[in-house]
Amino acid sequence: MVEILKSSWTAAVDLFVLVLSVLSVLAGWVWDVLYHLHVSAPRLEGLLIGIALAWVMLRRDKHPLLRVFSAPLKLIVDILDLAWDQVVEVIDDVAGTVKDWTVRPVRWAWGRVTGVYGWVIGRLGALRDALSRKDD
Repeated sequence: MVEILKSSWTAAVDLFVLVLSVLSVLAGWVWDVLYHLHVSAPRLEGLLIGIALAWVMLRRDKHPLLRVFSAPLKLIVDILDLAWDQVVEVIDDVAGTVKDWTVRPVRWAWGRVTGVYGWVIGRLGALRDALSRKDD
């Protein structure tokens, strides 16, 4: 009976060592892949992180742990959304101001040019009428 217990204990310990060995090999492999992504392919790393974060954000309402993990991400996304709205509003305001500053003088100058043109045409028409009456 003692031999069966010793054999069972040895099998359990060996199985535990085997599981730890497999986990150690997997952890080393994951570390090597992450190191390679970080050093040699940072754009791919960013893409994969973005995909993972999008996956978390899409499924955050389905699981409480995902809701906990996505809370800081949601806060960051909300801040970025507010910042984007402010940047768009500032750009619109600046573009409107620049447009007003450039269009107003152009309209003023165009009004003066058309006014002078109309005045010259009116005077030439009056001169034509005066000359045509003189001939009659």
